[in-house]
Amino acid sequence: MRALAQRGHIVAMTGDGVNDAAALRAAHIGVAMGITGTDVAKEAADMVLTDDDFSTIVRAIREGRSIYDNIVTFVRFQLATNIGAILTLLATVVAGLPAPMSAIQLLWVNIIMDGPPAMALGVDPPRENVMRRPPRPPAERILNARRLTAIVRVGAVMATGTVAVFTVARHLTDATTAATMAFTTFVLFQLCNALAARSEDEPVFGRHQLHNPTLWICLAVVFILQGVAVQVPVAQGVFDTAPLSAAQWAICLATASSVLLAEHAWRIGRARPRRSARRSDTS
Repeated sequence: MRALAQRGHIVAMTGDGVNDAAALRAAHIGVAMGITGTDVAKEAADMVLTDDDFSTIVRAIREGRSIYDNIVTFVRFQLATNIGAILTLLATVVAGLPAPMSAIQLLWVNIIMDGPPAMALGVDPPRENVMRRPPRPPAERILNARRLTAIVRVGAVMATGTVAVFTVARHLTDATTAATMAFTTFVLFQLCNALAARSEDEPVFGRHQLHNPTLWICLAVVFILQGVAVQVPVAQGVFDTAPLSAAQWAICLATASSVLLAEHAWRIGRARPRRSARRSDTS
């Protein structure tokens, strides 16, 4: 056990007898048997396995890895959205444009549009390959360099698309409609970002997107609420919006979907050299 720990492994020790007590206490996680274990072993352990079934440990590890994955997904989604909003406002200021979203719209984005998808991502079911992955390094940070790069990349795509829609719409429509299109585009970017954030390495478009019905329900609710904020006259007075035509909605949705396409292409391109390297090692 000490040799494994010195090599950087996290060591769990199972035991039931008095002679196991020293190792149970010294291990990172000591697991005593609840049925056949002695009182000495139970007192020395960090946890007690009530059914004495090793498969329970496997299920617990699976659940722990899933919780960690969901924390990472939640953080990536929230930070990418916030960075996208910050970059959008900075870009319009640098370009000498008016603010694309009002204060009430930003509040709507951060509280109502952000909350339901983020909470749904927090209860994502375990990935199919969760137990085939090697253990993560103990010193690995939630926001490592690769994840920070991905967060900034997604935020930049969201900001670029929102500013582009706002800039073009200002030349084709009135100011209120242009701001409404920018506002709607950013909200739809959030919905697409929730789908892109569900995994780090898997392609965006895959069967795993169907494994969380709660997320799809939340996305549908958010989309309906945005439709109310834009299309209902009473809500228009509250959110400073103007009604959008079907073509304008389509432009906003097509622009927002660019984050899905960009992330999918990025992951496919990054996975290709890895597959080639694995084939070379095999041959």
